[in-house]
Amino acid sequence: MEGLDKSRDLSLYIHVPFCARKCDYCAFYSVPVSGDDERIEKYMSFILAELDALSREWGRAYKTIFIGGGNPGLLGYERILRILDKAMENGRSEEVTVEINPENVREDISILSPAVTRISLGIQSMSDSALKTLGRNASRKENLKALSILSSSPFDWNADIITAIPGTTEKDTVSDIEEVASYNPDHISFYCLTFEEGTPLIKREKPLGEDKEESFLLSGWKALERLGYEHYEISGFAKKGKRCRHNLVYWNLGQYVGIGPSAESSVGYSSIVSMRDSETLDDYLKRPEMTCSKLRKEETEEEFLIVSLRIKDGIDKEEYRRRFSSSFDERYGKAISTLDKSSYIDTPERFALTEAGFMQLDWIILRLASVI
Repeated sequence: MEGLDKSRDLSLYIHVPFCARKCDYCAFYSVPVSGDDERIEKYMSFILAELDALSREWGRAYKTIFIGGGNPGLLGYERILRILDKAMENGRSEEVTVEINPENVREDISILSPAVTRISLGIQSMSDSALKTLGRNASRKENLKALSILSSSPFDWNADIITAIPGTTEKDTVSDIEEVASYNPDHISFYCLTFEEGTPLIKREKPLGEDKEESFLLSGWKALERLGYEHYEISGFAKKGKRCRHNLVYWNLGQYVGIGPSAESSVGYSSIVSMRDSETLDDYLKRPEMTCSKLRKEETEEEFLIVSLRIKDGIDKEEYRRRFSSSFDERYGKAISTLDKSSYIDTPERFALTEAGFMQLDWIILRLASVI
């Protein structure tokens, strides 16, 4: 595989493109199927073959594994275990996460342990009316059942919550957080509803506006902090010691390979090679094929800024020097001096954003990237 640095760790993302129905806000690549769709078994054959080839090339355990979608729960627990058996032929990973929608969480989910160490549950909202607005397949009743099952399971687990849904209030957001937190998830992913081009949602609903969205987010952030969750990443909140290791690979610009339709990969160090698997399920089932693009050093550096500033820890200046053979302070000091001082923390070791900086993340990245 072009650009793969075998001196560094490698994580694995497996994209399962199937869902029962596509949510109205979703812009991720997915294909609605029924449980007996013949494409599921064809997909399994190809994904296992890709895993076999990749594992033979890599030759050792992956640092972390994440099976996402779509809705991997539609594969059924047996197929998930078949995938993981192949993926971990060279050894166990530090963390293995599977995304599952509430309607696919069964009482026997513990059979996924110990292969799976972490479950990510797509709650999104505890309100039936908000779930309807989002076009979710699960109801409040199914959310409650899934929360109850996972609260007594052997897994670490995450719950996704969306805020600023049309028709909801800040009080609704706080209520969602408090109710979900009462089941004691180790991690909560909390993010603002995004209106993506081409989705059914954008055709019939309007965003609440930046000021209201910011107010919703702040209310949620305060509630999560009060409930004991560390705001370690712009959308990630974790109990002590429960940060998502796989997502930290992304935010630290580590190496990861993505397989499955439309899955993305990023390998290398000072210069990154970006890859993407076959764009559609139909193309994938004909022949999986990676398209590669080598980023210029300047593009790699911009990518480093984009991901590193999403996390509370921010940019390690020594790591920046190792990657790019230059001083972070010399390169960015002048641009940083133009930023609002409440938006960042700058020490000899690190440059990181505060919560106020998280709210201005896109603008700050543009400001810093302008000097590259």
